[in-house]
Amino acid sequence: MKKRSICIALAVLFSAAWSAPAADNVKPVRMGCGIMTFETVPGWGLTAEGKSAIGPTHGGVVVDKSGNVYTSADLGVFVFSPDGKVIRRFVGDEYSRMHDIEIRDEADGEYIYGARNANAEGVKFNAVTGAFALKLPFPKESGLDLKQFSPTAITVAPNGDIFLSDGYASNHIFKFDKTGKYLKHFGTKGNDLKQFNTAHGMTLDTRYEPARLLVCDRNHEPKGRLLHYDLEG
Repeated sequence: MKKRSICIALAVLFSAAWSAPAADNVKPVRMGCGIMTFETVPGWGLTAEGKSAIGPTHGGVVVDKSGNVYTSADLGVFVFSPDGKVIRRFVGDEYSRMHDIEIRDEADGEYIYGARNANAEGVKFNAVTGAFALKLPFPKESGLDLKQFSPTAITVAPNGDIFLSDGYASNHIFKFDKTGKYLKHFGTKGNDLKQFNTAHGMTLDTRYEPARLLVCDRNHEPKGRLLHYDLEG
């Protein structure tokens, strides 16, 4: 699940947004409660001048198996060492403005999966080299006549199937196999049980066997909600 990543995101973004001439002059900030209590590390992710190393960001954060932290920003994806130093970056038109990212350890290495709403696609690229393995534009074979395609979230099933939510447009969730072949879609715009009113976030809930798809329906009325789906929708 992404719960750990969300908590890390809060700490990373708070720290990265803080501009200070010297980290020694900034006190840590404690947030959360109970076992979900975290403390910021002053200066983490900042340049020597005390500025953000990444600039504006939506805030997608994941951690690889070595403890390196990947953060999506308007410019691209920045990779920090555990102590907050930028060790590599993937910037440019193909990496910019990822609304959501997820990392997955696969047979030939770790991969970043990203949802790019402004660029109307899902992507998969190598977490070390940045080489693209897959791009997922709107699947015309779905038969849908959409005026807009704006993916907001992405997640991957144990067998490699990919789920991509069109949360800023149709609110369909599209399912692809691991090669990028379109399989199906489900959900639509609305507030009923099988509808979404901004399918904004999504992750695989591995607390269950089999795993479930957990969807954050941000603008559901009267209140936002979380929904569980099986992997067939």
